[in-house]
Amino acid sequence: MSITNHPLRQWAVDEMHLRRFAPVSDDCQIYQSVLLMGEEQRPMEDQHLIANKPPFDDWHLAPRSASAHSKAGIYFLWERHTEASTITLILPSALGAEQTDRYLHWLEKWPGSAIRATRIKTLPDPDLVEQNLAAMGIVAEDLVYCEVNNGLKIWSDFGIHKDGYGRLLVQGGDKTDAERGRIIQRVQELGNYRNLALMGFPTVQRYGPQVDELEQRLSEHAERVASATDEDSDEILLQELAEISAQLELIRSATGFRLSATTAYAEVAADRLNALDVKPVDNFQSLKEFTERRLVPAQRTCAVFQTRLARIAERISRIMHTLDVRIDTRIKAQNLRLMESMERSTQLQLRLQTLVEGLSVIAAAYYLVGLIAYITKGAAAWPSGSTSDVMIGIVTIPVILAIYLLVHRLRGKALKEADVKKDDIS
Repeated sequence: MSITNHPLRQWAVDEMHLRRFAPVSDDCQIYQSVLLMGEEQRPMEDQHLIANKPPFDDWHLAPRSASAHSKAGIYFLWERHTEASTITLILPSALGAEQTDRYLHWLEKWPGSAIRATRIKTLPDPDLVEQNLAAMGIVAEDLVYCEVNNGLKIWSDFGIHKDGYGRLLVQGGDKTDAERGRIIQRVQELGNYRNLALMGFPTVQRYGPQVDELEQRLSEHAERVASATDEDSDEILLQELAEISAQLELIRSATGFRLSATTAYAEVAADRLNALDVKPVDNFQSLKEFTERRLVPAQRTCAVFQTRLARIAERISRIMHTLDVRIDTRIKAQNLRLMESMERSTQLQLRLQTLVEGLSVIAAAYYLVGLIAYITKGAAAWPSGSTSDVMIGIVTIPVILAIYLLVHRLRGKALKEADVKKDDIS
């Protein structure tokens, strides 16, 4: 008997296992790069990943991730994100220089531009820390030193050295290789997401002056709307407001993804920082202090910038509503004046119609009296009177009947044609 799986069940399981870090020994070197990748670079990345890879004994490839392992103790991890890729190489310290260079050359030729690249060294003996700090070139003035996850100690200046890599030294703790790998993964994800989150801050600095200008223009525009008296100026004000709105939408479109990503990355970085359970060491800057000193202000600045954009949009909407109401009121007033004019015209037409009807009664009475006179003259002239009077009297009534029948017939024909057109329309 088998169960019916939802189409997304396997995807959900794979997603939960996607970011497993390789085991890390207490004497190795780790190279990790986070590379921003455009869509046009993805085919180049696939080519580099598959066709140019150095030899591995165990190789697993998935649509968005890959992992590999060799018998010499080399581990490789690759993961594709929305806008970046993370590549990790774990190399035993005992590995020969020629073999190390081969794998590093493959890593450093990876397509994309690095937003973070780190060289991590793990040490088994605390007595080796001082000489390794000097050998790695970690600057003492910027040194960050603390303990994470109950025993693992880390040192770094979080700077970029001449070879393009940052430096991180790790020592201590009775951790297994798997647990050590997970802790280092948290430390690295904290740094990676911190750098990705900070990318939103230059965006705010770049568009900040434009937003300042928009706010100033909008304030001046609101004053003009409040003091405008010329009816023709409303259309001009509405057009200018539409231009301000269009410029705002351009800024929101250009910054929307970056600022939303900053919020998401900063939240993930905060989660990783909390998971590390950082314990500071006296007289040294801790990882928590170093991270929050600049990340939190940058995140809040980006959040304030987003809020400013939203408030500007609300102000534009309110001003536009004010103009719409004023224009609508003016149009209603114009319509009212037009209706009053039409009413006066209708009353004038009614008076003229009444006058015409009165004159029509007089004309009809005049012609009726004339017709009666013709009939009377004809009757008086019968049988010996004027022949013309008799003839006029005789034909008067038939002519009236003929005209009546003709008008009646034409009226009936017109009504019939109207009914036919009405049927065609329906």
